[in-house]
Amino acid sequence: MFDQKDLQSSCSVNNGTKKERFLNKTEYKDRLWRKTRSKTSVANCYGADPNRNWDYDWCKSGSSHDPCDDTFCGEKAFSEIETAQVAKFIADQRGTIVNYINFHSYSQLWMSPWSYTTTSPAQFKLQDDGSIQAINALTAVHGTQYQHGSVAQIISPTSGSTIDWTYGIANVTFSYGVELRDTGEYGFLLPENQIIPSGEETMAGLEALLMYIDKHVYA
Repeated sequence: MFDQKDLQSSCSVNNGTKKERFLNKTEYKDRLWRKTRSKTSVANCYGADPNRNWDYDWCKSGSSHDPCDDTFCGEKAFSEIETAQVAKFIADQRGTIVNYINFHSYSQLWMSPWSYTTTSPAQFKLQDDGSIQAINALTAVHGTQYQHGSVAQIISPTSGSTIDWTYGIANVTFSYGVELRDTGEYGFLLPENQIIPSGEETMAGLEALLMYIDKHVYA
C-alpha cells in the first residue's frame, strides 16, 4: 500500500515544551504542561493550546482568551510557530493529502469533524465509517474499547481545532482526532507496561483505516 503513497509523522509537534522539560528540570515542574512556551501579554503566563490555535472558527466555544488558562487560544490564529508550521506544511501539499490524524491521550476515542459544532459535516458518514473500521481492528488486538463520532458530539464543541482546519480549509476528508488509552484510571500517566500494547492496537487501527481510505479514494 505504501509503494505509491507517503506517510508523514511527527512524534511531537509541541517541541518547545519538550525542550523546556529537559533544559529546566529545576524550574519546570509541570510534567503535564499542554501549551506551547511562547510569551504572552501576561507575565508568567506562557503559551497557547496548540489544539485551539488553528484558523477555523478560532477562539469561540471551548476556548479561552485568558493567557493563563490551559485552553488559551493564542493572541491570534496561528500565533504559535508550531501550529503555523504544520499548517504551512499541509497547505504546501494541498490536494495530495487524504488523511490526517492528530493523536492525543486519553479517553479511547476515534473522532472526526466537526469540533466547533454538533452539526455533522456532509461527509460525516464516510468519515465515521472509517473510524469504525479502525476501532474494529484496534479492538481485535487486545480488546480495548473505543467510542467514535464527531469531537463536538462526543466531548463538547471546541473551536480552533486542528482537524476542523485540515478538513474545512485544507480539504483533507479523512481528518481525525484520536484519544489513546486509557479511560481515566491512569489518565495521562499511562503505565510503561501499556505503552507497547497501545502501540500495537493503534497500528492495527491505522492500517485498517488506510485500507478503507485506499478503497474509497483510489478504487
